[in-house]
Amino acid sequence: MKLSKKGMYYRAITRSGAGIFGLAIVFPPALLLLPLILAAAGAYEYLYWKNFEFYFEGDDLKIRSGVITKNELDIPVRRIQDIDTQKNIVERVLGITKVNVKTAGGDTSKASLKYLESQQAEKVREELRDLKNRRKSSEEETSKASTQEQSVETFYDIDDALMTFSILSGVQGLAIVAVIFLTLGIGLSAYAAATAVQMIGYSLAAVILTGIASILMLVSSTFSTYSRYYDFTIEKRGDTFEYERGLFNKQGGSIPEEKIQKLEITENFLMRYLGYASLKAETAGYTSQEDATTTSTKVLIPLDTKEEVYRRAQQLGDMKIDEVQHLSDRARKRYTRRYALVSALLIAVTAPLIYIGFHPGLLLIPVAALLAVKKAASLKWMNIGYSLGDQNLLVMKGFWNRRTYIIPYFRFQNLMITESIFQRRWNLGSLTVDTAGDKVVNPRIIDLDRETAFELRNQLYQKFKTSIY
Repeated sequence: MKLSKKGMYYRAITRSGAGIFGLAIVFPPALLLLPLILAAAGAYEYLYWKNFEFYFEGDDLKIRSGVITKNELDIPVRRIQDIDTQKNIVERVLGITKVNVKTAGGDTSKASLKYLESQQAEKVREELRDLKNRRKSSEEETSKASTQEQSVETFYDIDDALMTFSILSGVQGLAIVAVIFLTLGIGLSAYAAATAVQMIGYSLAAVILTGIASILMLVSSTFSTYSRYYDFTIEKRGDTFEYERGLFNKQGGSIPEEKIQKLEITENFLMRYLGYASLKAETAGYTSQEDATTTSTKVLIPLDTKEEVYRRAQQLGDMKIDEVQHLSDRARKRYTRRYALVSALLIAVTAPLIYIGFHPGLLLIPVAALLAVKKAASLKWMNIGYSLGDQNLLVMKGFWNRRTYIIPYFRFQNLMITESIFQRRWNLGSLTVDTAGDKVVNPRIIDLDRETAFELRNQLYQKFKTSIY
């Protein structure tokens, strides 16, 4: 099978045109080189298209490519983690689709088909799905027609929750930015004010300006999320999740259930207060630096009630969620002392500023932080915990953006205990659970008592051995 010829023209224009126009901003005469560079790019893309071939042979996807150096890529279907399809608004008009086939290896084991005709891309996805289903149930000799007639279940449809999700997803970052802006505003007010009345007036102005900026940022964030998750639907065909979403840039993909490494339930502070949560699934894979949009973590449920999200999480892989065990009081005392030291440092920094001319009202910021030390430490402590179920480990942490990871024992790769210089002072340690998923973020149970950390590691190791034998 061949790539789309329209994709060949599209690649030539976008690759060469973008570079030339960028150079022309600095050096306008560079536009004169555009015809020559377009011709060279067109010739290269033609040779790339001519030498690119992919086909299915047995249970493998084979790809041959290369203009100067010939490459052959052989991907066993059983090793495929997920399949992504992407098309921006221009590609949708042209009727072409980019297809990414990802395995658990590095960048060299990831196949990117740029570009296929949209109908051809759908056929490739169906073929890969059918091959995986036939391999999984090889005892059932069925025709392709009967394979396509397998049951299809709507797993999730965002429907009326889209606007709510779009608003709530941007609140987390917005709150942080608003606090920073408000702190800077009050600090500048303290510097410019000569009297208490001026200090109050400038501070009110800072609050109003921060409110206006926050509203504008919220509108922008809401529109961005709305366009990305527009018409989000996810269906379950056999043991494979298939999703589509996007208003301008249409994205789709397939996630085999058997390839899920761990589940992640996320709740920012406002979602948690309103009783909502999101569910994500992570497959084994490598996050490419070339294409940051294709990650190994996929959203299964953008927004639903917490009860429904936990119910769905329990269904996947027969996962059991037990009561969470919290850390010892020693960790809470550590957080209290840490925040108190930070507040004291803020007071120490504020005193010289007041001495050189800042209004004494600036002292309100570190004093407010000092008063909130005990509550902040308690909230951090309450939102860290773990639970050992029959089939999985649950790890929870985070107040502002709480993440709850659910990892089947048989997915463990490494169990690592780390102790920083500050943790050793408190006789604490952190236990990291490494899976075959994203190497950037792994679940960590932080600030365990040192003895508990080693005992827990041994327990998890025994559960891992039991789960694979």
